[in-house]
Parts: sequence; structure tokens; C-alpha cells
Amino acid sequence: MNTVSDLAAVSGDLQGSTLLEIASFLSDGSPEEGFSLTELNAKAASELKRFGVDLQSHLGLIGVTIPPALQLRGDNVGALHVIGEHALKAEIEAFLNDNTRLLKWYKEIEVMYEILRRTELAPGQSLEGQVFNLGLTSLGCVAFFSVL
Repeated sequence: MNTVSDLAAVSGDLQGSTLLEIASFLSDGSPEEGFSLTELNAKAASELKRFGVDLQSHLGLIGVTIPPALQLRGDNVGALHVIGEHALKAEIEAFLNDNTRLLKWYKEIEVMYEILRRTELAPGQSLEGQVFNLGLTSLGCVAFFSVL
């Protein structure tokens, strides 16, 4: 069975170690069995969908409608940024960065997708230069990685 606990061989960098610690935390505590990647994928997709619905309703309170779609990306200090042009870019960023619940939820989703992304990489590849993005569209939320 392919489990998150099997990822120890994937990466030895500090970020990978942190991701593996989180994955270990998500496991049921049994040394023989970790959190399966299928379960993690389902959990990540479910949280992404819930986050998108919640985010869209919160943004509606400050006059943001979807479309146009939004692309969000976090930085190294934990702040979220709107990528590209949007008429309410400054308001969206201020709202998001003042809402610790949404920031924490975004980070949890980012970590789950980074764990999943690491399992897709070939041996010797890393996430270096790749960044997590979240898109909010009229059809819902999408998670993807882009190259800087």
C-alpha cells in the first residue's frame, strides 16, 4: 500500500521533513499503517471544495464576485497574494490576511497538496521552484503548482 508514511525516501530537505511530520500526525498512530494517499487525496479535495465555498461567501461580503476568477498564492511569511490583476486586489488581500481562520485553512490545504505533489515527483526531483496556487472560479476551487 502506498502511504504517506512511505515518503521518507522521497525527500530529506527541511520542508520535506516538516511535511512528513504533518503526514505522520495525520496517520492513525499505528506503525504498520499510515494515512493512505487515496484518503489524503480525498481529504484534500473535500477541504478544497469547502474552502472555495466558504471563501466565495466571505469575499461576497466585501463586494467580490466570481467571475472573474482569482488566483491566490502564499508567500514565505504566511501572507496571501492575488496573482494578476483584479479591480479589488488590495481589498481581497487585506481581507484574507486579516482573517487567521482562512489563512490557516489555506495553509492546511497547501500542505496536503504539497505532500501529494511530492509523491508525483520522480526520484531526485524536488518542489524547489514550484509554488502552490489556489484558483477560485465560478465552478469552484482548484489547486495547482506553477514554476517561478
